[in-house]
This record gives sequence, C-alpha cells and structure tokens, in this order.
Amino acid sequence: MPAVTTMARQLSDRLRRGPGGRWFSQLLDGDAAAEKAALGLLSVLTLLFTLLAVVVPDGCPPSALVLPVILGGFLLHTRRQLVLMVPVLLGLVACFLWREPLGLTPGSAWVVIAASATVLLTSRHRSRLGLRGTRGDSMLLELAERTGALGRLPEHLLDWRFHRALSPVSGTFFSGDFLLAAHRPEQDLLEVVLVDVSGKGSRAAARSMHLSGAFATLLGSVPPEAFLPTANDYLCRLGWEEEFATAVHLALHPSHGGYRLFNAGHPPAAHYHRADGGSWLLAADGGGPALGILPGSRYPPVHGELTHGDSLLLYSDGLVEVPGEDIDDGISRLLAAAAPLLRTATGDPAADLLATVAPDVADDRTVVVVHRRLA
Repeated sequence: MPAVTTMARQLSDRLRRGPGGRWFSQLLDGDAAAEKAALGLLSVLTLLFTLLAVVVPDGCPPSALVLPVILGGFLLHTRRQLVLMVPVLLGLVACFLWREPLGLTPGSAWVVIAASATVLLTSRHRSRLGLRGTRGDSMLLELAERTGALGRLPEHLLDWRFHRALSPVSGTFFSGDFLLAAHRPEQDLLEVVLVDVSGKGSRAAARSMHLSGAFATLLGSVPPEAFLPTANDYLCRLGWEEEFATAVHLALHPSHGGYRLFNAGHPPAAHYHRADGGSWLLAADGGGPALGILPGSRYPPVHGELTHGDSLLLYSDGLVEVPGEDIDDGISRLLAAAAPLLRTATGDPAADLLATVAPDVADDRTVVVVHRRLA
C-alpha cells in the first residue's frame, strides 16, 4: 500500500510539472492567455454535448450543457463566463429545433438556465479577487492553519502542562476566537493571549485572521504591560464601526510560577488553588474596556502565583454566556465542572471541559488550561 501511495504521488508530481500541469497552474493564477484557451475548450465541449444531444437523444439530454457552465464558473472570469453562455444558449436552441423526437423539454431548459445564473452569482467574488478553481479555498485554509499555529503552546516546559481546545460555532473551520503564544526562555517569560473578536464563526473570520497577524507581531516585541494598550490603539485606528475585541493576556514566569493577567473586557481568568482543597479565585479586579472602543485605555495587571498543583483557566464567553442567564451563573457552572478535571490533572482537561460544559452552543468556544504539576 505505501508503494502505491508513493507511485501515485510521483505521478501527480510529474503531471504537475508537465506542460499540462504548468498550463493549469497558470489558468488558476488568472493568466489571460490560459483563460482564453480554457474558454475555447469549454466552447468545444459545449458543441460536443449539443451534437450528442441531437444525434443521440436517448443517451445525452440537453441538461448535459450544465457541465461546461459549472466548469466555467471555476475556471473563468465573469466576463468570459458570459461569453460561454452564448454557445450554451445556442446549444439549447439547436436541441429545440433539431432534437428528434424528444425536442427540448421546459425542465431541461430551466435546469441549464438556473444553473448558469447560480454559477454566475456564486463566482462573482472569486472573479473580483482574480482567483480560479479552489485557490481561494486553499488560501483561506492556509491562513486559518497559520492562525492556529500562532497559538501553539509549549509541549515540554519544566513542570508545566498546557492544554487548549477551540470549537468554532456550528463546526465551521473559522472562528472569531484565536490564541497567540510567545515563549522567551531568556527572559523566563511565557505569554498567552486569548482574543474574542465581535461576531461569530465565519462572519468574524476575516477580522480574526487580520488581528491575529497584527497582534502576533506585537506579542513578544513589546513588554507585557504594553501589549493590550498597543493592540487597543491599533484597533481604534482601523476605524471598524461597531466592531471590537475582548482579550485576556497571561504573562507567566515558569521558573517560579508568578504571573500577571491583563484583561480587556474579557471574562475573568480563574485560578484553581489545589492546596486550599480546590478553591477558585477569579481575577476579576483591574482590567480595562474591550479593544477598539476607547483610544488610550489602560489595562492594569492582576498578580498571582501558581504553586505546584495549581491551574489557571482562560476561556471565551461562549462557555459561560447563556441567553437570559447571568454570566456569573455560567462561570460558576464552568468552574464546578473544571474542578474535578484539574484535581486529577490527567488526560486533556481543556477538551474534556469544552465537551462537558458547551458541547453544542451557537458561539465560538475556546478554553486554555495552564497547569503546574505537583512536585
């Protein structure tokens, strides 16, 4: 089986590097000459289906003309799609005049016309971007994967364990929540930022990816005290009307467990004290407004220390906000579910907590667990 996979990969690479592969790549990149050739090929394909529908009426229905229309939607700019509609309509007319004895049924005509209109409408944004085929989808997936990589937490760091779980609304790939992490061992500093952009899922995806790149550049480049003020001023300068973001920023010193928490309108982080029998302390004091609302806002820190066996919980409002319910009740429910998971500190408490508290919620959900192992 591995040999078959290797052969298939080699064949795919050979085809991609060949003349046909290079032409197809140029076509997807929007090369005008390649697109003209594609229009010619699709026109020939339209003529072929028309001839088959007339000569072999039992084997090829007029609705087969939908195929070049769909291919044109993926490969051609809107203007050339409109040009392709000419031979398609002529094909329908030819079927009406010469296809015997079946002729052209209203159903077949409506299928082709409706498909053509749908393709033109759904491909207009891709045409404006100059993208062809699935290049736009590939680009979005790559951006989303890079956004996810920006929040990768250390796997092995002294006596620390880090867990994260993110679940976009409705199971989509894109989320209005994102994580950032920056580890600077020379300064004994690990920074983790959880940001929740206003909006949900794909509606917030563009803003989320935009801000993740900008904020990732800031994180580690400015002192922890300056991160949220600088991010806030940046977002205010963008001038996004009625758009904002909440954030919680952790600056942890792994050598001794001391930390600072900075909050911008985000649900408070929670400190689990194992030594006190499993008590919780909410970092509810301090903080400032959400990012992008008030230029020049300050974000004073809350100080704490994670001793051995302690955990810190960062989460987005999707885990605690329920319509018609006070958010404090949601936080209490979250902490009650988290306590036994953090007491045992086995498995993946972040994923378990997300599945327990908010398995199916109409909002993006993210949870981060920072745990210091027992000595």
